[in-house]
Amino acid sequence: MAEDTQEPLAGAGALREALRALLPPTKEELALELGENVERSVVQLLQEAAELFCGGRRSECLQASEAILDYSWERLNTGPWRDVHKDWRRVYAFGCLLKAVCLCQEPGDTTAVAAALKVCDMGLLMGAAILGDILIKVAAILQAHLRSGKRPGPGPAQEPPSMKVDVENPDLDKFPRFAEAPSLSCILSPGEILFIPLQYWHYVRALDLSFSVSFWWS
Repeated sequence: MAEDTQEPLAGAGALREALRALLPPTKEELALELGENVERSVVQLLQEAAELFCGGRRSECLQASEAILDYSWERLNTGPWRDVHKDWRRVYAFGCLLKAVCLCQEPGDTTAVAAALKVCDMGLLMGAAILGDILIKVAAILQAHLRSGKRPGPGPAQEPPSMKVDVENPDLDKFPRFAEAPSLSCILSPGEILFIPLQYWHYVRALDLSFSVSFWWS
């Protein structure tokens, strides 16, 4: 039976200190100024999360940050994006900040740091600037730490599910059943979206210069 011997990143303590130094030292300074668009209960949750973080209660803070992200994510994805109030984007960014920093407290291995960086990326993509663009600074520290060479080599790659068939020029000798696969086709015009049900294979080809965004619903 194989044993997971993944080692913690060298300099994990220095990473924690660098991240901690970016954040305000007190819960009062860590607080966000939010308007009436954000419910009082959410403001209280942010205050409690900040208190947990400043008190060194990492596990509880991580749990609180997850609750913040779950709730604010629903608000970000209700109705047109232009109607989402900026304060909700700031709430989401705050949740991402706390989660990312908490993930790097223990044990500080490559998996935790990489996960924290992904959280920062989501905060930068879907959130709004808070505390002097602190998420950009946190992401820069995490990227530098991962590139520092002070980590073990990567483990086996986990590739996402992907179709092995060239849809436009299929190898029917290798994939004979592909000829029998039912399909639907459509052309999306600018501004349109396509909902793809869970576990349905899909293939996309751009007819001209385009930009697409995908959301993965769990």
